[in-house]
Amino acid sequence: MLPPDPASVRALLVRANNWIGDVVLASPALHALRAHYAGARISVLARPRVLAALEGSEDLDEIIVFDDRGRHRGLAGRMLLIAQLRRRRFDLAVLFQKAFEAAALAAAAGARRRFGYATDRRGWLLTDPLAETDEIRSRHHAQVFLDLAAAAGAPAEDLALRFPLDARDRERARQELARAGIAETDPLVAVHPGASKTPRAWHPERFGQLAREAAKLVSGRVVVLGSAADAPLARIILDVSGALGVDLTGRTNVREMAAVCERSALFLGSDSGPMHVAAAVGTPVVAIFGPGRPEKTAPFVPPGRCSVLTRRFPCSPCRQDFFKECEPAPSGKPYCLEEIPVAEALEAVREMLARAEGGPAGAALPFSSLHVAQAAVVADGSRDS
Repeated sequence: MLPPDPASVRALLVRANNWIGDVVLASPALHALRAHYAGARISVLARPRVLAALEGSEDLDEIIVFDDRGRHRGLAGRMLLIAQLRRRRFDLAVLFQKAFEAAALAAAAGARRRFGYATDRRGWLLTDPLAETDEIRSRHHAQVFLDLAAAAGAPAEDLALRFPLDARDRERARQELARAGIAETDPLVAVHPGASKTPRAWHPERFGQLAREAAKLVSGRVVVLGSAADAPLARIILDVSGALGVDLTGRTNVREMAAVCERSALFLGSDSGPMHVAAAVGTPVVAIFGPGRPEKTAPFVPPGRCSVLTRRFPCSPCRQDFFKECEPAPSGKPYCLEEIPVAEALEAVREMLARAEGGPAGAALPFSSLHVAQAAVVADGSRDS
């Protein structure tokens, strides 16, 4: 079937993903839908934990909060949500989330056309299912979202990531930095040491060494970001980086953290949502990937704006099933992280800063090369068993 005529679409439902990083990676696809269906009212259905990446976006008209732990909990709550959706009379639904429930809700809401990947046994609920082939599964997540938008009639011309910051976010970040003793003129190196699972995060001691040397290179300060749960990691990093560092863990929300990243000369982090947020606000990123797959989940930016350090062991990725196919190092980390040294990461930092100061700018590099060489530094390796 052909995609809908834009003139026939008055109300469009988008089901957002459930993680901040994925919502950021889907932002070019959402922008493409906004550009193509310019006359439609776009409603985004999203869980509370990703609202920071959507509120204030010019690419949507309404956020419908899917409060599955509150008013939308259980069968009665789902029926309440369905009634809320049905009142919008959606002509089209585009489901970035691949779960069965996303398709079931769109169908129950009465959306006339429903585009999504035929995953999780939900193909029969979609009017326009897309097969998730091996080729699709090998593509970058952002490109998978773009392919879906294109199938729904909205090919993308602008591939830039988006994160909606406003003046209030920037002012609150400025005030928090001032309370920490950082002047507006101080160059910053932002560090986010955490990850959704502990084995995915590089050693905090190594982040501390790397941040200390990076701060010297920019004649600036180290700012450690994260939730209150990351405070123990921050203490280790600050013990190593010394007087150059300040701890902002637990002191900023996601949008304020993004504003701190925006004014930073460099972002250092593990494979995590904040890595994608930093990339979206234009900060050069040096990311340490362990068991993840950077060809699918590294920041979706031209190579000149991101360097990824990784080891491609045969057992990667094992991000959801640690140490069932490999033994941990004595430190408790997987060897794919253990064998990334500070010296290698520091070289990536030097190269990134050199590009930012006068080398070829990231924006000048061909975006299509992202899929050929995702990062300036991608190290392959293997370990004797």
